[in-house]
Amino acid sequence: MKLAFISDLHLSPDTPQNNQLLFDLLKTWQHSLDGLYILGDFFDYYLGDDDNNEFTLSIKKAFKEFTQYAPIYFLVGNHDFGLGKIFARETGIKIIPDLSIIKIAGNTILLSHGDTFCTLDVKYQRMKKILQHPLLMYILRKTPLSWRYKLKETLEKKSAGAFNSMPENTYHVVDSSIVEIALQYQANLVIHGHTHKPGRYLIKTDNLDIWRYEIPDWSDRTPGGYILLENEVIQIITLV
Repeated sequence: MKLAFISDLHLSPDTPQNNQLLFDLLKTWQHSLDGLYILGDFFDYYLGDDDNNEFTLSIKKAFKEFTQYAPIYFLVGNHDFGLGKIFARETGIKIIPDLSIIKIAGNTILLSHGDTFCTLDVKYQRMKKILQHPLLMYILRKTPLSWRYKLKETLEKKSAGAFNSMPENTYHVVDSSIVEIALQYQANLVIHGHTHKPGRYLIKTDNLDIWRYEIPDWSDRTPGGYILLENEVIQIITLV
């Protein structure tokens, strides 16, 4: 079994070099992986399946080619939660929910974008519930694309103004929250992204030792990083 996990690439029309790096990786991986997991914020923004600009179409084409050889599992993040069923149908990807589980070689692996674990950021968690509510998502998808772009710009400005307004640890994952959720699923491994702090971390509990792996992001670090699970061994791959 050979799987790759990527997240927080934040690709857009403004990241042509990173986009090409992704296309090159997909070309290589489609003949060597048993599956690719994308754990959110693949796009820097995704405003709906009707936004068929040149960049989005290039991603759809690459995904469609890849899924002829191996599956892609897509778990949406806070930057691309608008991705929906039409995109999945056109590309062959499979959308999976946050806090999905895979079991490999006796390990139970919990998959998440990672923002679910940032429980100290109460304002963010409230906003997430509002923005990702199914009714609001339905309404947004019915609004003109130009209006959604204006809304994106407004939210980005507000987010930039609010970020770092609280103590730094407010924006980090909370170990106790990870433990609480992992114990519900009896997961001994957690793989996620979101906070752009890649690495391998041990969380010790009375009942279970949990290894937390955070995927390298492509925006604050050298692009091209990912996590590879091969022959029951997990590696954090970075490009320098």
